Amino acid sequence: MNKEVENLINEILSDFYLKTDVKYKIHNSVNLSLVRYFNFRLKYIAIVPRKIMISKELLKSIENNNSVNILSLIQIFNKASKGLDVNPFQSKQSFNSNVHDSLFNDWGIHHLHISHEKATDQDFFNRRTGPLLFVRFTNDTAYFIDIKPHNDKNVWSNRDFIRILKNNWPESIERFEAGFRIYPDLDDSDIGILRNKGYLFGINVDDKSYLLLGHGQATSGDNMMASRLANNVWRWVGEHIDLIQNNKSLFKKKLIEQLYMN
Repeated sequence: MNKEVENLINEILSDFYLKTDVKYKIHNSVNLSLVRYFNFRLKYIAIVPRKIMISKELLKSIENNNSVNILSLIQIFNKASKGLDVNPFQSKQSFNSNVHDSLFNDWGIHHLHISHEKATDQDFFNRRTGPLLFVRFTNDTAYFIDIKPHNDKNVWSNRDFIRILKNNWPESIERFEAGFRIYPDLDDSDIGILRNKGYLFGINVDDKSYLLLGHGQATSGDNMMASRLANNVWRWVGEHIDLIQNNKSLFKKKLIEQLYMN
């Protein structure tokens, strides 16, 4: 690949990270740098208005859990509804392009800390909390699933999250149905073990089976969609490589558009 293009991509990515205060590393492989960049972009919750959907299970958890900050929950609901930024409720690691969120990669589910307070006025992220709020975001809807304790090691592979989506809003994950029973029939513990090893697999939840709810993760831990988006950039570069010689500023502008930075 043209070295000038590689240097330009590294320059654009570095500028982006510095402006957004995202932790990053420029890798020897420019393709890996691109994949890690898209890993972050996928984890980042787009700031757009969304319809708010709250599960029956979440309402019950709120009623039964005295440690839940109701004010913070209401703030999260309101912000998501109005198209305000809910990323400060995410984990700090979500703004590290080299940290993988296997729950998100596998099932497309974010986890938010339930606090509207910050340690200092300068902090971007809100304070961490024990209870976590699990949410599946689409372009126009926020599906608030349930609250679970942070220190429960089995919570990250708990099929109840998918069960709640299936029972409350089956149409929201209908396109991920496999149409056949998946074998072996993995339990929550199996899912956690295989996910940590980087395996790609489907799951059975009661009478339904699902594949690639969160695009899937590669053995490297990267989101498979991040690899596809990086490949799309390289495809565009190959089709427009002559432009960098004829009009470098226009090439850079168009490349930034391909990276969804405009």
